[in-house]
Amino acid sequence: MKELKEWFVPWLFTAREYDASILDKAWANPDYGRLMLNENPIPPSEKVVKAVTEAVKKGNRYPDSMKALRTKIGKMYELGPDNVALCNGSSEVIDVMMRLFLQPGDEIIMSTPTFGLFPPRAELCGGKVVQIPLREGDLQYDVEGMLGAINEKTKLILIINPNNPSGVFIDDADLKRFCETGIPLCIDEAYRDYHPEFSSKAPLIKEYPNVFLSVTLSKAHGFAGIRFGYVLGTEEMINAFNTMFLPWNVNLMSMAAAEAILDNPEEIQEKVKHNNNWMDTFYSELKKLGLNPFKAHGNYMLVDATMTGKTTSEILQAALEMEKIYLKRIGEIHGKTGYFRVTPGLDEENERFMRFINNYFG
Repeated sequence: MKELKEWFVPWLFTAREYDASILDKAWANPDYGRLMLNENPIPPSEKVVKAVTEAVKKGNRYPDSMKALRTKIGKMYELGPDNVALCNGSSEVIDVMMRLFLQPGDEIIMSTPTFGLFPPRAELCGGKVVQIPLREGDLQYDVEGMLGAINEKTKLILIINPNNPSGVFIDDADLKRFCETGIPLCIDEAYRDYHPEFSSKAPLIKEYPNVFLSVTLSKAHGFAGIRFGYVLGTEEMINAFNTMFLPWNVNLMSMAAAEAILDNPEEIQEKVKHNNNWMDTFYSELKKLGLNPFKAHGNYMLVDATMTGKTTSEILQAALEMEKIYLKRIGEIHGKTGYFRVTPGLDEENERFMRFINNYFG
């Protein structure tokens, strides 16, 4: 008789794992500052709470397709309801897009570093992840390198805009070059709401049917634990996603929360202001200390502390010991250690971070 492991698909054992174990530690230590996972520190408003409370009273019923909500979202981009698919946060988009486009041996092109969930979900489909390092210095996408990596096995390309963890927006002209390949292209706009002066790239789907956008309400809207996101694309693209999504993948409470916050833009603006004010403060203080913070366009800042001689592990451990704050581990970039990422938390948590950097790097 076969052992159980012999029944599993072989790529189950070779795929990278997305490690979210830091959340267990954070929940178990509520006095520690959660500055590590791009969460929004401001809880949902009473309007959202009330909407969710009303929705749970109908929790015995299956949800419908929420055409009204899809219409509302579509109008934000001058699109129709059939150009919108709702989902359980953009994590579900990441999973489903791999299963839509990748067969074993197919390739997806992305940058490195990138959001850590993309590579394992591709590898769990038997796909090959082709990662092109960001350019040295400005950590912008290496457009020539990525385009040069395209071959007959390339079935998907990823552009996060602004990129995670570097926080950089790609130039429009460079983005169009990816669109014009005709290869399915995911443009992830998880963080664009923090800088709405950078317009959404949704209009590209009208010209390029291979393009789709991934959007989440986990960041500027503060819905990381509520789980709501959506995909924008042509009707053909959205039909494909809806076919692959599970029925009822978004629950009534999440949809009610989304509708409530979209009807209350002041709540989003308040959260964005809190984030951006602290981002500016972090940037100026880190620069004064001789570190190299990358200008943030999301709710995270990549910090280059390699010139100090401190390793990433040493920095993260010191933050825990000195001020009880969790920072995000960033692997080596161009062979150098000493990078980390910080997300603004509540005022008190941010003040602890300021004390830490001044005492540790000062």
